[in-house]
Amino acid sequence: MAMTHRIEPFAGLLYDPERAGALSYVVAPPYDLIDKARQDALYARSLYNVVRLELNRDPDRYASAARTLGQWLNEGVLRAASRPAIFLYSQFFELEGRLLRRSGFIVRIRLEEFSAGRILPHEKTFPAAKQDRLELLTALNTNVSSVFGLYTGQHPALAAIVAELSAQEPLLEVSDDLGIRNQLRWIDDRAAIAAIQRELENPRIFIADGHHRYETALEYRRRRRAAEGEPEGARPYDYTMMTLVAGDDPGLVILPTYRVARRLDPARIASFDKRAAQWFTIEEFERADAMREALSGAGQGAIAVALSGEQAKLRLLRLRDPRTMADAMPAAPPAVRRLDVSVLHALLLDSIFGITPEQVKAGGLIEYTIDAPGALAALSSGAASGVFLMNPPTIRDVEAVSDAGAVMPEKSTYFYPKLLTGLVLNPLDGAASVRG
Repeated sequence: MAMTHRIEPFAGLLYDPERAGALSYVVAPPYDLIDKARQDALYARSLYNVVRLELNRDPDRYASAARTLGQWLNEGVLRAASRPAIFLYSQFFELEGRLLRRSGFIVRIRLEEFSAGRILPHEKTFPAAKQDRLELLTALNTNVSSVFGLYTGQHPALAAIVAELSAQEPLLEVSDDLGIRNQLRWIDDRAAIAAIQRELENPRIFIADGHHRYETALEYRRRRRAAEGEPEGARPYDYTMMTLVAGDDPGLVILPTYRVARRLDPARIASFDKRAAQWFTIEEFERADAMREALSGAGQGAIAVALSGEQAKLRLLRLRDPRTMADAMPAAPPAVRRLDVSVLHALLLDSIFGITPEQVKAGGLIEYTIDAPGALAALSSGAASGVFLMNPPTIRDVEAVSDAGAVMPEKSTYFYPKLLTGLVLNPLDGAASVRG
């Protein structure tokens, strides 16, 4: 298939239920949500669970994943679709008593450097994670999971396609471990594909989730092109799999990502109130639920803090003067300086606790979670010495940061729900091109 458009259909790899069994046994959450216990549970769930590709636990994990993929292809566990298609992916979920649906198009999208200004990141990435994903992509030559992108603008034609297809029976349906219902529908109608290509040719796309995978795809393309003498025309590795969701989709949800510090300097904990008071008003709480409720209504510039030791009390900090951030982050654009996560990292983690951006990026000192009660429980048990809670950024915050040509600190957003891994895979040179 000649590939010339920005958006292309693809002959995806799909599980054959006759060989693999029920889809619920073979899908998995994103790799960065899989800890050792979850990895073991997914291994035990099925010999064909996609975790064996996405996060293999063998000592030679990348070679083992490649052998596994080759075996599944040979045995027909995974089969290439009979014809190229775009997939409509819908997720149904409950949040705060509301039933929501989020829909997007799973496509093959042509890779572009961020400098072109059409596909933009919004978060910083971790070098170790990119190296891991690059080694996996090199071994498998296949996108096992999808990047999550948001497209801008109003697109009534795309909304009409979603509405029409949503009335049809899904190609496949599965509920995941969180009770989220996932549906995939097939789009191979030429007129519908042409409409999707036309509508998505020019809009800017913000990467919501999958920054490491997208940057890895860029590096993989550079290496493949260099090895092949910079061939003319588009190659499959010039594209990557992406799920594209409208920026105004009513089911688009961002949850806050909290910080858990395993080790903080006791001396800095002891002097925290005195140092924080120079920038913040401080309100103390007896109960965590009251603190969280106050945080939710506090607006921008508020951080909830819980510390260990003699300072084990609950606090809500409110930034006195937003101009403080101009002094703390003089090189950052205003769109970045006004983020709560920037306030946290610049004034609390760096200035008060001495945890520099470089140390955060290196990993090991700060952990991330969307589970506030779990984070506070880690503090009570002694497994952590500091917990920092924030309100989530908005879609407009994400767009403003990207428009400024900047990025947020690592793990600033948590788009919910996550995309399920294993519904469809994207082979980059054909289904039988695995490098074992």
